[in-house]
Amino acid sequence: VRRESRSPGSRAHRVVRSVRTITSTRSRLGPVGAPLPSSANCTWQTFEQRLDHFSRGAEPATFSQRLCLYDFSAKENGGPTHMLFYTGNESPVEEYVNNTGLMWEVGAELGSLLVFAEHRYEGESVPELDGVPACLSYCTVEQALADYATVIDFLRDQYGATLPVVAVGGSYGGMLAGWFRMSYPSTVQGAIAASAPIWGLPSFEPRPDGSSVAIGRAFSAAGGAPASCATNLLGAWPVIALLEPEILQEGLDLCSAPRDGREIASAIQSVFFDLAEANYPFPSTYISSAVGPGYYPLPAWPIREACDALSEPLVEISGDTAAVDFRVTVDDLTVDVKWSEATNATALPTGPLDPASNLAKLLDGVKGVWATWCNVTGELECFGATGSCATGRRRLADLFVGASSSAAVAIEDAAAALKTRLTDDTCSLDEPYAGGSWGPLCCNDDINLYNTVVQGIGSDGLFWPPNTAPNTSLESIVGVPYGATAGGCRAGPGLSGYPATSDPWSRWLQAEFGRAPSAVTTAASNIVFSNGLFDPWSTAGVYPAGGPRNLNLDSYDGPVVVDIGTPDSDVSAVLLDYGAHHLDLMFMDDNDPPCAVEARAFETDRIKAWVGLDATGSPATSSGDPLGRDLASAARRAESTL
Repeated sequence: VRRESRSPGSRAHRVVRSVRTITSTRSRLGPVGAPLPSSANCTWQTFEQRLDHFSRGAEPATFSQRLCLYDFSAKENGGPTHMLFYTGNESPVEEYVNNTGLMWEVGAELGSLLVFAEHRYEGESVPELDGVPACLSYCTVEQALADYATVIDFLRDQYGATLPVVAVGGSYGGMLAGWFRMSYPSTVQGAIAASAPIWGLPSFEPRPDGSSVAIGRAFSAAGGAPASCATNLLGAWPVIALLEPEILQEGLDLCSAPRDGREIASAIQSVFFDLAEANYPFPSTYISSAVGPGYYPLPAWPIREACDALSEPLVEISGDTAAVDFRVTVDDLTVDVKWSEATNATALPTGPLDPASNLAKLLDGVKGVWATWCNVTGELECFGATGSCATGRRRLADLFVGASSSAAVAIEDAAAALKTRLTDDTCSLDEPYAGGSWGPLCCNDDINLYNTVVQGIGSDGLFWPPNTAPNTSLESIVGVPYGATAGGCRAGPGLSGYPATSDPWSRWLQAEFGRAPSAVTTAASNIVFSNGLFDPWSTAGVYPAGGPRNLNLDSYDGPVVVDIGTPDSDVSAVLLDYGAHHLDLMFMDDNDPPCAVEARAFETDRIKAWVGLDATGSPATSSGDPLGRDLASAARRAESTL
């Protein structure tokens, strides 16, 4: 099993050179067709930030951190009474300014001061690294959170020492928002942590096939797709694996004959992660610009559209798909599948396909699914025979040197080596650093999210072949025993600062933020954790008791809001049964499913309570509910909005 190191919503590291005009179909911020707020509306500031917050020796190096501010308050009435603070993640901050509609819409309603902070080593907030010893070692979660705490303290000097602050973030930014509230409770009074996969770390024992199960839901009837779509796709893979290269070239519009059918089948399935992340009810460039070809909008409900040509049953599957032991029949062709083997094929075609045959329709439908992502530009006339397609998926194997030769390294030695950094070398760069933050974050803090590593084992109803043996344990997936280390990361030419070793068990993060769900459900307070059940990252998110291992994603349809904390902690899980990657943070849309409306209404209520406002947005007075919570009113407002 090879772990995949992909950021939860990673953005291509680029500075946005122009402002995209996004128009409203329904926002409270303007009439239909009006431009939505964007980075063009920002008042831009920079804050001189310490490169290292935790060493108080010599004069510290600094860098300029970029901030977008927008003040909705009436200054004649004394200015803002609270702040909504976006904990910027692994992209230039414009991405979050332009897409985090919840902050703009709630801010307009409540008169908020909005602050979007750019993550260090991103966009225009990249330190000067040439000549800095161990220059990559300063890109860590801990340093980023300290940045944000320092910025808020600076802004409170301007706007009021007691100004309440609510952190907001999605994806890795959601992880930061939740951890920010847990680590700096006096700095932020609450957090909206959307699609925050903090329970993907190995100490939380995440479901290793969790991502594939969530993706399978998006391709199923439970996700609004045609009931036959996932079945057709599951049956297609072993057939494609055995078809002659010329047949595949014809049926899939390949530019040349492929080397191997399994390679093509794997390439097509590899885009499902991105499609599920982006399965929004409105056209969006958010994911396609992040890990795809650029600012080309995917259609509304892209998976439903991708499945359109597979809406009728084209294959028959008999046997036990849950055990990956089944037979596929298409026309007169049959293939027997037993785990990763496809054998006993009969009636394989040897010549051109009959366009009216189910096999020709099946290949055409598979091509359509592939094209929804890979030809989002509409410019391709054929697909590469190697299956290459623009995607942000990266392998940890590309980062790490390799496992330690001794898997039995003593725990105390591993602990001592865990945070050892290569400080001997000084970075030497001819050009400004443009590598982004995600690689250094993973390498320095061992951000290992294991919910993405297994697929095709019969639980998702979509993928094949399995990428692991039956009944694989978490330890075998991690690759080394608990306490052992693996090789460190490759820093790249002219760069240094990564630890000499890595810890696949992420023991530093578990020590920093807690190693069990109780660290959140009993020790934290004032946090909303939201997850969309189409989102591949959702099964590493914070869930009600039992978590995603026991949640039936095929049939879950509510409740949307579940209290998961102690009676006085105000910690909630929000589950969007028709939600993709942090849908609840996006601008409202006429096509939003009911779960998104209810989620945003609840999150707005919590923000009001945390900053001291009542349900009308006025300063709160004492009430019988010390948390200011009224789930019934949130549900009623959601219903009336629909």
